[in-house]
Amino acid sequence: MSDYILVTHWTGGDVYPFIRLGKKLVKAGHKVTLFTHCVYEEKARKEGLDFVALDDAEEYEQMNRDLAMLADPIGHKEDYVGFHSRYHGKERLLREVRLIEKYCTEDSKIIARFRSSISGLLVAEKNHLRYASMILAPNYFSHMELHNEMFGDAFCEEINQARQELKLPPISDWKNWLYSPKTILCGWPEWYAKRDETWADGAAPIGFLEDPDQNKEAELDSGIVSFLADAERMNRKTAIVTGGSSRMVSKDFYRTAIHSCILAGVYTIAVTPYDEYIPENLPDTIKCVRHAPLRYLMKKVDLVIHHGGMGTINEAIDAAIPQIVMPHLTDGPDNADRLAALGIATKFAPKLWDAERIAQSIMEQLQDDKRELCNRFRDMNQKTYSSNLWEKVLAEIESYVLPPQKEKVSRTEKSDSARKQVSREMLLKIMRKKQENKE
Repeated sequence: MSDYILVTHWTGGDVYPFIRLGKKLVKAGHKVTLFTHCVYEEKARKEGLDFVALDDAEEYEQMNRDLAMLADPIGHKEDYVGFHSRYHGKERLLREVRLIEKYCTEDSKIIARFRSSISGLLVAEKNHLRYASMILAPNYFSHMELHNEMFGDAFCEEINQARQELKLPPISDWKNWLYSPKTILCGWPEWYAKRDETWADGAAPIGFLEDPDQNKEAELDSGIVSFLADAERMNRKTAIVTGGSSRMVSKDFYRTAIHSCILAGVYTIAVTPYDEYIPENLPDTIKCVRHAPLRYLMKKVDLVIHHGGMGTINEAIDAAIPQIVMPHLTDGPDNADRLAALGIATKFAPKLWDAERIAQSIMEQLQDDKRELCNRFRDMNQKTYSSNLWEKVLAEIESYVLPPQKEKVSRTEKSDSARKQVSREMLLKIMRKKQENKE
């Protein structure tokens, strides 16, 4: 039996994959302790994991509100750096490191979320423990060079302040440090995203993380059961609208998606914990709920409209239903492009958030040939699950040792022309992508 320490931060999409991994490890006979935000304690303990909160309720609510500071790294660089300084800077890092160390033994294995949960990496380095990062969406790789160029120096400075107090040598390049673990678990299957030159050497796709109990029936609210029965009686198609668990999603997302479903004549369940996101005076064909077992509920409906989060994508693929993706933040646009290329989703950037246009797409996605294609990808996903790649990769985790640091060439040492060319190319690429998704 091994002792696993799991560390993750931010939204449900960043936490639930770690809970699923922990649940798999517990079923395999291992001891698992999850370190994350306090609001996930009940869920983690229900799945058999030990739990340690990294914050209290007040701190979590403030962090959840501040997540909006991450929405536009290019246009609001100070907000982006400020968020990281507040929640992943020296004082917070030291607090988390000291907390995690209390639960570690010399045989502990640490798995921490790539980029945000670096306290886990610091603990592993300081105590020479076996370590792996876990990255949850492929666009984190493709954006690393730009993020390093724009924010790497500021992040290094904050991290090195903590490292000095921990008696660790300074790092000179943020990106190279994050890419230094021998193993980086990639939470998607190879057919979803192919390896390219931006990936770290240790990147190891393990597939989406299947919930071991995902085929068990969940208990649906009686109102939802009645609503679905009404739709069946009226011979109407059904859909889910979900924008994830954080406040980052635009209020226009729900307004536009719900209006689209009304125009398409689809019975729709809108799921959000934030009442202010839901329009008023909705018809009886729309039911709004704060929470629902989405993985189970998706198997009861015909289509899902969502923001492009990886967890929702996984659930929709397992349910073999077509998807309409309305992305505007973080990894959503990249995920939507990948789904559209596979043929199982239609993407609508914010500038295309027109209810009539989306309503037409809803009707197209509900055609039988779309469902057949979705069935094929569900079957591919099941094959990935059965291969248990996660188990094989975890068996090879090595003790973390900081490799020799590649010196990052300072901006003053670069020739002006070379520096400007590198920055220009990266900025143009990201700005073109941003403009495609701009309202």
